[in-house]
Amino acid sequence: MLVYMKGYLKNSLAKFLLEEKVGRKKLFQEIGFFQFEEERGTEYLKELEDDGISVIAFDEKAYPEYLKQLNDFPILLFVKGKKNLLSKDLFTIVGTRKITQYGNDVVEEFLVKQKDICFVSGLARGIDSKVHRTCLGRKIPTIAIVAGGIYEGFPRSNIKLFERICREGLVISEFPPGRSIIKGMFPMRNRILAGISMGTLVVESGIKGGSRITASLALEYGRDVFSVPGNIFSESSEGCNLLISQGANSVSSREEFEILLEDCIHRGM
Repeated sequence: MLVYMKGYLKNSLAKFLLEEKVGRKKLFQEIGFFQFEEERGTEYLKELEDDGISVIAFDEKAYPEYLKQLNDFPILLFVKGKKNLLSKDLFTIVGTRKITQYGNDVVEEFLVKQKDICFVSGLARGIDSKVHRTCLGRKIPTIAIVAGGIYEGFPRSNIKLFERICREGLVISEFPPGRSIIKGMFPMRNRILAGISMGTLVVESGIKGGSRITASLALEYGRDVFSVPGNIFSESSEGCNLLISQGANSVSSREEFEILLEDCIHRGM
């Protein structure tokens, strides 16, 4: 049985996650042994706090309710920025790194301030970056989910965007700063993108790629998945058109998107 995570155990687990090959399964194995150094863990948490990073355990009030519903939820979240955004209705928007003018225009058209909704994306190039930048420019709340350590998992060309989200939005990772990227961490990140929100919209996507993985996971978790139809001759729309043929909700206007968001919120209450 899991123990209550507040206090020294949470601090020590945060430190433990810095080690190579340590993930959620290893944490579960180690929790029962209590073989953690309380003093080192407390010191480490203070180091994180000095860097503006908070650690949220799965049994704390601030931990997102939707994310807790996953069988493989992260035990800890490392967050930097405005933690209060986690109390809002969260909705994920993802898409291809190879954004076209069409994808750019769709994000511009769809992203308007929506009551208490905070838009989530993955801080990658392309659609993700466009979502975050549009939100910041329009004073719309936004959260970025990154892979690996909280300072990893995004292109260096997005460092300024990352820093701005840390100030005006929120950045989340399930690993502490300093933990390097290894194979499998991006799919792990995608499950958080899919699981943290009430629904997911795919704007542009190829047949393969992270946005398709995120959409598939969202469907697996029983969340609403929306897809923007596109040109049948465009590789950037192949994945979106396929999702629609497989049962995803087609969204072709801002008005339609707003109605679907309202419906998501209503059914999530």
